[in-house]
Amino acid sequence: MGYYQIFVLASLVGLALIVFILARISKSIFNPMQGMVTSMFFGMNIGLTAGILLGVTFQGDLFLSTILSMGIGILAGSICGGYFGVLSVLEGVMSGLMGGMMGAMLGEMINEEQSIALIRLFLLLSISTIFLFVLLPDKKNQKIQNKSWLLKPVILAISITFYFIGGVSLAENQMSSISKDSISEHQNHTNNEANNTNKNSQVITIQAKNMKYSIKELVIEKNQPVTFVLENLDNIEHDIEIKIPTLNDNDLKHNHDTKESLIHLHAEPKSTENLTFTPVSTGIYEYICTIPGHKESGMVGQVVVK
Repeated sequence: MGYYQIFVLASLVGLALIVFILARISKSIFNPMQGMVTSMFFGMNIGLTAGILLGVTFQGDLFLSTILSMGIGILAGSICGGYFGVLSVLEGVMSGLMGGMMGAMLGEMINEEQSIALIRLFLLLSISTIFLFVLLPDKKNQKIQNKSWLLKPVILAISITFYFIGGVSLAENQMSSISKDSISEHQNHTNNEANNTNKNSQVITIQAKNMKYSIKELVIEKNQPVTFVLENLDNIEHDIEIKIPTLNDNDLKHNHDTKESLIHLHAEPKSTENLTFTPVSTGIYEYICTIPGHKESGMVGQVVVK
């Protein structure tokens, strides 16, 4: 977990403390319905923000990101609702649970660039909870005793603007910089591996573009080394996974699962990866992209071993 993720989570913690303080102050002037609305709004947006962030951070482990984000959403919604009664607690708990679950699923299916825009949106909505404590109470019998009170919304708006322009933008830029450096190092590592590939192996390049593989059927020879090169031309990650009997499991440096006979090659957006293996059994084997929704979009093919 990097600087950006820590910054967003710290922002959510700080916002939660502010909302809890405001909820405690406002519980005497809020009716039950207003408390339920506030708890639902806050729990849902905190759950969605945390869910998208953790879904992208722990991409590939949907169970972990879902449990963590639901826990965050439930905790935020229940504490906020606790100041307004049992119904508000129930509203906050269920909204936080649903927001965390949906956010984690969404984060699992999008890339980092897309997640930044959504996290920014839901952070803004989460911060907007503060305005509910001003807008919801009935002010018919209230009088403004001090005109300086009018400056509070202005100061709050300016603070939020500085937060997004300064803190959020800085964190996003730093994450983008780290991501670019990581991709560059990864590509250099891949190029070095490609140069050291067995010269006698058959090299097959598969391009992933517009949610499609460039090759739908491959024909390779039994007991002959073959090198798969996955060239990802899309702005989202792709992979290739084949369950096939192989000889040299030690070469599976990019294998995400150590199961025997499982070939898994993963490529980040706009990057190229390669992997060498030797098939030891004839037959027809299916290869797919295991990223959620990609197989259904047509990222599937077959390998014929003769």
